[in-house]
Amino acid sequence: MKHLQMLPIALCVLLVPIVHGQWNRYYTQAPQTRYTPMVRTAQRVALRHSFETDGTPAPSTVRPRPPAPPTNAPSQLPALTPDNDAKISQLVVDFMMRISRTLPQQQSRTELFSPLSIITVANLLFLGSGGSTHEEFGKVLTPSSMNWKRMHQRYGNVLANLMSPEPIDSRRDQWRRQTCPRDDDYEDGEGGPAAKSQVIRVANGIFYQKDLPMRQQYVMLARSLYGALIQPIDPQASAASTALINRWVSDVTAGKIRNMLEGPLSPSSSVVIANALYFKAKWKTQFEPLVTRDAPFFPDGLDGPSYRVKMMSMSGCLPFYRVRDTLDTTIVGLPYRDDTSTMYLIQPANSSRTAIRRLQATLTGKMLDSWISQMKLQSTMVRLPKMHLRNSVDLLQSFQKLGFNSILSPAKSDLSNMIDSSSSAGPKPYVNQILHKLDLTIDEEGTEGAAATSALVDRIGSQRQFNGNAPFLIYLRHDATGLPLFYGPIFDPR
Repeated sequence: MKHLQMLPIALCVLLVPIVHGQWNRYYTQAPQTRYTPMVRTAQRVALRHSFETDGTPAPSTVRPRPPAPPTNAPSQLPALTPDNDAKISQLVVDFMMRISRTLPQQQSRTELFSPLSIITVANLLFLGSGGSTHEEFGKVLTPSSMNWKRMHQRYGNVLANLMSPEPIDSRRDQWRRQTCPRDDDYEDGEGGPAAKSQVIRVANGIFYQKDLPMRQQYVMLARSLYGALIQPIDPQASAASTALINRWVSDVTAGKIRNMLEGPLSPSSSVVIANALYFKAKWKTQFEPLVTRDAPFFPDGLDGPSYRVKMMSMSGCLPFYRVRDTLDTTIVGLPYRDDTSTMYLIQPANSSRTAIRRLQATLTGKMLDSWISQMKLQSTMVRLPKMHLRNSVDLLQSFQKLGFNSILSPAKSDLSNMIDSSSSAGPKPYVNQILHKLDLTIDEEGTEGAAATSALVDRIGSQRQFNGNAPFLIYLRHDATGLPLFYGPIFDPR
């Protein structure tokens, strides 16, 4: 059976106190995700994002999480209502496109990232900002005709829907309402409804020096809107604080990431903001291990040099659309068994690194949604490299290009709605590092239906085709909410 596993982790380090929050959604017991931003006191704020996937089973025991510190927040906080909001999902998709255009590197193997993880950290910073810093965040993170308070409430509701075992699906793209003609040669699925197998977990966390004057209003809002868990740390026991945070990360990720922080925290590190996203699901239509074979991959087009990769193959009834204009682009969807998420593969004709760059420069969120809305279920042959991808990028320049400037400056940063620094004459807290790391595995497991599928591999004359033997874009979307979980180009799948 085919499995796609993704484990995103983000670590944001801010040199000032920051809050910690956590969201969890389980369909089955499986590794968790973590997104860990870290915040330090006074002069710097660093955000580190990392994503990992691992096929090993999760540990059977999980350490109990220490209790959150007492706060002056009301005991009864408003509950979030799982819901969708087209403006929120469009905002995240637009943010995804803007981030993507800031990442290109000449010889990068991949530029995959998690839009949801990055924007969640930005929202937690937005929530604690004031003055010009708040205005800069508002210009990027607030939809038109929606004030910033409403944005945080609506974003929290959409996140709650993402975590729901039965998410509200108000989108229902055209291809989801269609059925495929039955063909005895195609064994795409199993009889009856499939058991729940998808796992999505999101965790937001804030660890702060126990003597820091955290704004209780911020603590209350971070908890109520983002499910935040608040945990004090001892600045005089940096090794123990590091161990506590690493243990929390390990618990959230079911032991997949045990050492998120390397070495003891500096005594000046006052806040660690953490957000984690984990995704794991099984394909609805399976790839066949018996037909995976070595095949050439052409990073610079079919006329250029190639190298060998393990190429998976699958034939089935899949959502497909061909853009018949100057872009001449193919998009195919690989749905997951629970029918709430889909990995969309996007590839221009005669694809190469240069062709992908041209597509990225033109593609918008509305164009992408339009293409998906026009997809129809069709008999489709897909060839896709077996991949284990890693990516690490510093997003500091990306944030600057997006217009988040003052929060990166010790002279201009204003996080006064997060930390009460009115009695301190020291330097202002500011962000000085934003690291994003990703580890993604896409493979196939099991041999179910091998004979039938392998027989179809060579019988593709009348089928639609997607041939992943040249660069392509990955867009993994939670279709029910419209939230993008992962996005980016693949130039080297080795």
